[in-house]
Amino acid sequence: MAKKIMILTSSPRKHGNTNTVAQWVIEGVRAAGATVDCVDVSNLKHKFNGCIECFGCQQSAKYECVVEDETSDLLQRLLDYETLVFATPVYFFGPNAQLKLVLDRMLSHVKFDPETGEPVLAVQGGTVGLIATSGGEENDGLGLTDQTFRTMAQFSHSRYVSLLAPKSPSDPKELAANTELKEKALAFGRALVNE
Repeated sequence: MAKKIMILTSSPRKHGNTNTVAQWVIEGVRAAGATVDCVDVSNLKHKFNGCIECFGCQQSAKYECVVEDETSDLLQRLLDYETLVFATPVYFFGPNAQLKLVLDRMLSHVKFDPETGEPVLAVQGGTVGLIATSGGEENDGLGLTDQTFRTMAQFSHSRYVSLLAPKSPSDPKELAANTELKEKALAFGRALVNE
């Protein structure tokens, strides 16, 4: 059975570095014979600016965000994928705000056992991936972002993979000419299918 792969891109720059690398990864997935769905979360219409901590998701019997908007629809769709890859530029030591609006509402994918307080996840296992670009060094904000998503994968008992692009140029045309990074991105995409 083919893997179900979803990539969430979050850069507001449609032809920027992050989206360029994400498109290369998508090419790699398709070259390996798989299909991939991609959603640009920077265009989602939100009822609120992120999670409002209403805890409606904890009171519902379902693993769902009770706030009805495009983000809650996306959150429901994510439960059907074995591999979930987040693509973000690093702005200020972490993922950008457009992606963070979605990440915070992923609390709806977790319930807490009322007796033990232990988390019970809607989905465990599978693969969590990160594609991140940054103008800084790998041990700066890019490293912190990588650690955030690595921790998310550990929490959900998932395999973690990442493709980090430090010192990305401010001109996306310069990055688009980086054949070494393109080859890494294509290989990353193929590995999402074959591992």
